[in-house]
Amino acid sequence: MTPRLGRSLTAAALLSATAASPIVAQGARTDASTHTVKRGDTLWDIARRYLGDPYLWPEIYRINTEQIEDPHWIYPGEVLRLTGRTVAEKPSAPAPAPAAAPVVTEAAPAAAVPASLTEPTSFAPPAVQFAQSRSVSRPYVATRVLRGDIVRAPYFDRLGGPANSGRIVFGADLPGVDKARSNHNFQLYDRLLLVPPQGSAAAVRDRFIAYELGKSNEDVGTVVIPLAMLQVVRAPRNDEPAVVEVRELYGYLNADTRVIPLDTTGVGVRGRPVAVPAGAGRNARLLDIQRPAVLPSLNSYVLFDLTSADGMKVGDEVSIYRERVEPKGDDGPTLPEVEIATARVVRVTPYATTARVTSQDQPAIRTGESVRVVARMP
Repeated sequence: MTPRLGRSLTAAALLSATAASPIVAQGARTDASTHTVKRGDTLWDIARRYLGDPYLWPEIYRINTEQIEDPHWIYPGEVLRLTGRTVAEKPSAPAPAPAAAPVVTEAAPAAAVPASLTEPTSFAPPAVQFAQSRSVSRPYVATRVLRGDIVRAPYFDRLGGPANSGRIVFGADLPGVDKARSNHNFQLYDRLLLVPPQGSAAAVRDRFIAYELGKSNEDVGTVVIPLAMLQVVRAPRNDEPAVVEVRELYGYLNADTRVIPLDTTGVGVRGRPVAVPAGAGRNARLLDIQRPAVLPSLNSYVLFDLTSADGMKVGDEVSIYRERVEPKGDDGPTLPEVEIATARVVRVTPYATTARVTSQDQPAIRTGESVRVVARMP
């Protein structure tokens, strides 16, 4: 059975292939191979401009998933590849018919619908190719680290969390009834009063991350978990707090939540990871797992004890595995090593490294499992 989304997209594609084909011929820009995103652009508008039918936006999204994480969010400056779909060449002029014979003109057949449009659209980024075992060699594909991967990623900081953080005071808007200003469960585009972090000017359009603290490890540090991204709409003045707007929301956001400046180190890093020899570098242990659901799985964040001092870089690829277990005496057979999952590094600090799970072979991802680097960015 075709999912509801697949049926709607298929219907839209068939409609565009029949009823909307004259629009493609008359108004679409089919000579361009890329489009540079400008402020206010949407995939809907881009599809209407280049393909002549806004309902074909999934076709543009599908070939740009390496840089579009969420089709609702595209950013100025991104260069999107187009489908290369062009209007069919004009047929050569037919040979003149005999004078006595009437000329019969047949309607042009409807344009063929691309096979990809008859399938349900998947709004998940494609998995990076990995070697499923050390004995099987597969090519590593070029990667681009997405902004959302880095901004949302939890990471280890010093014990107790970041120093000199700012804080949210409460909502900036006056309520419509006689009650105190809102101080909990803020939503997207709510405006808040913010005491900036020490040393920050909090100029208009500056961005900050609101966060909460996770678990602490005495040997490593404390986990920082991003909750929201805030943008300044009015700078501090006359000893008043700054006014910020909630631009992205990842968790529950309340008054007195701590904030730090936005750090986008590594955003947009591109390259093809180079496989490293087996046994190169030291192995690590999973310290913590930040999971979007009850069980850690694809797109969960994992944190492990390799650091910038170990040469870790954003974009590196790691393997999570269970080590080979030798029997004690005659107590059963040797248990082989088991590959569990692979992940891409999105955050590196002097305390630890964070990676996002991109493929999974086993259902169990647990703290304490082993981690090794399998490919490094050049």
